[in-house]
Formats: sequence, C-alpha cells, structure tokens
Amino acid sequence: MEAKILEGQRKAPKNELIGGHSPSINNANDNFAVEVLSTNADGTKNVVFTKQFPDGNISKLKKSTLFPDSWSDDQILKSITDVGNTPAISTRLRDGATWHRATINGVEIDVIKVGDDVTSGYPTGTINASRPSGF
Repeated sequence: MEAKILEGQRKAPKNELIGGHSPSINNANDNFAVEVLSTNADGTKNVVFTKQFPDGNISKLKKSTLFPDSWSDDQILKSITDVGNTPAISTRLRDGATWHRATINGVEIDVIKVGDDVTSGYPTGTINASRPSGF
C-alpha cells in the first residue's frame, strides 16, 4: 500500500496507474515525466504524470494531487495513518469501506479504509473538498 500511495502502482495487467502522491514524483526522478497543472494554497500540486515500469513500459497519463515538496515520504505515511485512526465520517454500503478526513499541517487528507487496512490516502488539494465517490 505504501508504494501505491507514494509513487503509484500499476493496475495489472494494464499500463494504468493508481495512487501516486509523493512530491518525489517530479522531473528530477528518471522514472517519471511530470507536468504541474497548478499549485494549491496548501502547497499541494495538481499534476499529470507518467511512470516507467520495471518492464520498460510507460504508464498512461495519471492525474494526481501531490503532497507539498517539504513533506517526506515518512511524514506522508504517518499522516495517512493518523487520519485513518480518526472516527469515520461515512461508510460505503457496497463494501463497508470507511472514509476519514482530517487536516494535518494545513493539508486536508482523505483516507479510505476497509476494516483496519488503508486502501487509499491522498491530499485533497483544498479545504472542504467534495466527498470521495460512493460516500
């Protein structure tokens, strides 16, 4: 799950990506080609990027919101864990997943869990963002 959240994970068997929210997704990293669409007030960035997979294939374009450049991967993962430990805002009927939201260091973060397992965690890029799909 950490790799999915931080650098994006291949949606097998396709060349689609899911996740990808670390500021290390940038053009200085040889595995990525990134276009910054906008920088938000909280320091997060809306981007589109591609990733080169270990087999040499290139992902399809992925739109994502990246955590601020000043955030380390450890800080991102700890913040997602902390948000996931807050009381659930809502439960999705089809699979029982819970949605959690909190603001840490000025960044609003959404976390989705199934049971005790985090399945998704990302910055919203705004304050009072709309609910995730299904919630």
